Order: sequence, then C-alpha cells, then structure tokens
Amino acid sequence: MDNLSDTLKKLKITAVDKTEDSLEGCLDCLLQALAQNNTETSEKIQASGILQLFASLLTPQSSCKAKVANIIAEVAKNDSLQAQLINMGVIPTLVKLLGIHCQNAALTEMCLVAFGNLAELESSKEQFASTNIAEELVKLFKKQIEHDKREMIFEVLA
Repeated sequence: MDNLSDTLKKLKITAVDKTEDSLEGCLDCLLQALAQNNTETSEKIQASGILQLFASLLTPQSSCKAKVANIIAEVAKNDSLQAQLINMGVIPTLVKLLGIHCQNAALTEMCLVAFGNLAELESSKEQFASTNIAEELVKLFKKQIEHDKREMIFEVLA
C-alpha cells in the first residue's frame, strides 16, 4: 500500500502535466489497489484530495476517460465518497460522455456502473433530473444487443 501513496502523488503531478502514458500507469495502479481493498484505497484517495482531478480528467478528448469512469464507479461503492462525487458534478459529466461516446463499450459500461452506484443517494436524483440521462439511456438501450447491458440500463432507469 506504500506504492499507493506514491501513485497518488505521481497522479497529482501527471494530471497537471497531462502526460498520458504515466497518467494511464497511475490509473492502472489505482484500479488494482481498488480491486484489492476498495474501502482503504477509497479513503486514501479521499485523504489525498485528488478526487477533484477525476472530474477534470473526464473530458471527451481524454484518452483515459474510460479508466477514470471506472475509478469513479469503484469509489462510488463507498457511501462517504458518493456524496463528494455528486457534489463535484460527475453525473452531468458522465451523462455528456455517454452521449458523445455511446459506441465505446468500455466507457458506457463504466458510466452505467457509476450511475448505478450514485443513484442510490437521494442527493443524486436532482442532478440526474437536470440531465438528459433518460434520453441517452433509451438511445443506448435501443442499440444494445447484450442482455446484461440492457439489464444494467433498466437498473439505472429504475
């Protein structure tokens, strides 16, 4: 877990420099750490203050947006961080990305997982209502042939 601290420091630097290669490596390390121990890693992410970076890395032109969406989906499993993510405005950003990149299967899946995790909070309903998520999800549903993905879309809509 010591290398997690190093990764978080490196991520702060590379996010500013926008060095795509090292950024991808840092995001991979974070995803691995989240897979090993979600709660502890999420707490370290919160303590490091880099949650704000994720919102800025969710731009349509960013090559690592799917990984960032994946990290947000993982971090959103911890109740304490859900409210922070919502306050940062990740819901409208993810909805926008979903609309732009609906052909990117990995990104759409991560967005759906994040929506599912964030939708559990009462405070998220207002943000969801201010977006065109229903429209985007219906478009996505019509394109889907996989039963699992259709089920995910239904869960988010519910």
